[in-house]
Amino acid sequence: MVWSDQHRSCAVCWWPSFDYSRDMEVHHIIGGANRAKGHKVFNYLKLCDRCHQVYHSGKVAANVPPLTMGHLLTAKKESDEENFDLEKLAKLKNRKALHWDPEPIPQFYLDERVENTRRMP
Repeated sequence: MVWSDQHRSCAVCWWPSFDYSRDMEVHHIIGGANRAKGHKVFNYLKLCDRCHQVYHSGKVAANVPPLTMGHLLTAKKESDEENFDLEKLAKLKNRKALHWDPEPIPQFYLDERVENTRRMP
């Protein structure tokens, strides 16, 4: 998948894909019953397996703060602005607008971004 190859780090914590101690996964922003019709780049977000699990669990895991849909929308806008489209995402849920707005990424993940950026070649 070309899109996945172009996104080389986690959109939330910027974990680099070259570090195989975490798997990189493509998250469907709008998933569930709408996933089949949502195989579009505007609905994809690259996440490391830890951030993906934290989002889906909805809980603090190993002192890692929870992630909300609002955080993921911000990560999508930051990491893939050309494919960021709230209206298209809403249409996947048969709505005119989403019930969520982008929210600032928690400081924990911003601090991780600094550390992970230092690891980049």
